[in-house]
Amino acid sequence: MPRAACACPAPFRSTVGDEELSTVNSLTPQQWQQAHDSSGRVHKFRQTCKIIRKRGLAKESRCQAWPLLLSCYAPDETVAGRQAVNDAAQQELNTLLQQAAAPDPRNNFELSSGGETWEQNVHRIATDVNRTDCGSGNITAEERSAIDVRLTHILTAYAYCDPAVGYCQGMADILSPFLLVFPQDDALAFMCFAAFMGQLRQNFLEGQPGVHSSIQHIGSLLQHADPKLWRQIEKLDMSTGVFAFRMLVCQFRRELTFDDVFGFWERLWAAEQMAHCQLKDHCIAALLRLNRKQILRLRSPEDFIQFVNKDIIPLDGPATIKAAYKLWKQTGSKQKQQPANNEKWQRLSKAETVPPKSSDTLKVHAQAASEDQV
Repeated sequence: MPRAACACPAPFRSTVGDEELSTVNSLTPQQWQQAHDSSGRVHKFRQTCKIIRKRGLAKESRCQAWPLLLSCYAPDETVAGRQAVNDAAQQELNTLLQQAAAPDPRNNFELSSGGETWEQNVHRIATDVNRTDCGSGNITAEERSAIDVRLTHILTAYAYCDPAVGYCQGMADILSPFLLVFPQDDALAFMCFAAFMGQLRQNFLEGQPGVHSSIQHIGSLLQHADPKLWRQIEKLDMSTGVFAFRMLVCQFRRELTFDDVFGFWERLWAAEQMAHCQLKDHCIAALLRLNRKQILRLRSPEDFIQFVNKDIIPLDGPATIKAAYKLWKQTGSKQKQQPANNEKWQRLSKAETVPPKSSDTLKVHAQAASEDQV
């Protein structure tokens, strides 16, 4: 029996930033539906992404739009095709949870994870779930308990599927917005979270090579676009990029209010669809440029860290996305290419070693993920 389509809105949510985005400037549900033909295909996908990049989405449309923006579906996928992808995600999630409940010693989780045991990952998940921010709306103890169960299930499935990463602090913060967008569908939340993690995975590997690569890229962007600002950052001994660590790992969750994360991420993903590359580094460079006057007046590394950690929070999400896209056009950067096919959600791992019981599709897309991180 086909699974029911995702239900919106979420059972609980705060309304300050989110409601503002939903009712004032965002793409309305009617406009979103008008972007589809009779079979469910999205026509003029690039033009639709342009509108989302500028205006964001109404919250009622996110459960349909986010899988597209994350390339879980191809724009020309029909309703039936999307349902097949959803069903595959449900089957994958069920399989992973069954395997994680009784780990097979032949999976060599400790070997793949650099010596950490599965039990250590399970304990870390439980610890972080209890302190994960799920919004400032009125939420009962029962609702919070249900959210914690969902967080635990999805994080467990992801950690088991990708033992080289396992579970790392920050992943729960990245997952929690997906649970509100898909309040009754863990499979879609898992699918979209896995797709997003496919872009972020190198930030969580041992040594965090993705973070170091991004910091170098941010420096390169600023040297090209704003040499004076970059010289000031070097003068303040901040060229190591320590200030960008939290933004890169948690994807601006700490720099935005919880409600504003939704609009920021969907604008970012729409911009990346248009640019055919990741623009997360551009966002950080753009954020610094938007605050260049204040940065140029700073006198010490301590002043800089305080400014980034306190004075720019909460950041202006729409203005940052606009400036980041403009910076991409200015620099012509084509680094960190985005995959273009509709199976990207399963790109969980670059590692050669994955649990043998995981599906072949995960292994195939693990190899593809390696190509996309160039």
